[in-house]
Amino acid sequence: MIFVTSGSMLPFDRLFKTIDKAVADGIITDTVFGQIGEGKYTPQHFKYERFVDKNDFDRYVLEANLVIGHAGIGVITQALDSKTPLLVMARLSEFGEHVNDHQVSTANKFEELGHVLSFDENNLTEKLQKVTSFIPKPRNPNVDGVGDRVAQFLGSL
Repeated sequence: MIFVTSGSMLPFDRLFKTIDKAVADGIITDTVFGQIGEGKYTPQHFKYERFVDKNDFDRYVLEANLVIGHAGIGVITQALDSKTPLLVMARLSEFGEHVNDHQVSTANKFEELGHVLSFDENNLTEKLQKVTSFIPKPRNPNVDGVGDRVAQFLGSL
């Protein structure tokens, strides 16, 4: 099962249109379930709910053989913690999907580190082929380093 999610904050119709088209075109043949939020687009080729509760969300991430989502840090860390491969599509400000393009940087950095694969409307097929052999590298956050940097910043105020 593939779990597709946009998080709960902002609509992300471009993601769901892309996945719906891939299902319709036979590019995705697995069962797909989506948490689609409050967007205007409603998928025609996979089951969805607008929102699922936290327990169901966690279960979908754990049971999925693939998660496809926005490049939000929450879904990225949850997929990494569950060792579920993750394809991410960055929200773009030019489409009104976010206030800026920080998700592009997030997607690129996490892909560079071997944690996720990122895609857009033009390369989903290629990334779906890659993900069949993709094993996310474990994430080893530098908690002490982040704490030190925050303390240095706060000390400089």
